[in-house]
Amino acid sequence: MLITPLFAALFGFLYVLLSINVVKHRFSKKISIGTNDDKATEVAVRVHANFIEYVPFCLILFYFLELLTLSSSLVFFLGSVLLLARILHIVGMFKPKEFLIFRQIGVVATFVVMLAASSALALRYIPISV
Repeated sequence: MLITPLFAALFGFLYVLLSINVVKHRFSKKISIGTNDDKATEVAVRVHANFIEYVPFCLILFYFLELLTLSSSLVFFLGSVLLLARILHIVGMFKPKEFLIFRQIGVVATFVVMLAASSALALRYIPISV
């Protein structure tokens, strides 16, 4: 059984929560487009945007990795790390004074997951002879 759809669903739920947060900020400040220089709305928009900048690409990598290697356990591990990384990043973005380290860990962990998945895929196509 494929694991990637499970993570797509979990990230989908998280994305909806982030989207609702943006709508809440815009609605309360009567902002139709953009952030109207409101700092809280700008943070909500950037957290939302940052999530959508990385998560879909990681899910594509996971899908290919799972399909080509038949390793659901590797994808489960990478997906779990990515989920934790994105949650830490969100907390660090919303509370930078208290939890800046969470944001930093979230960014680094996201990059490590992307590099690990990309490397595992690339190695499937690079002939290595010893």
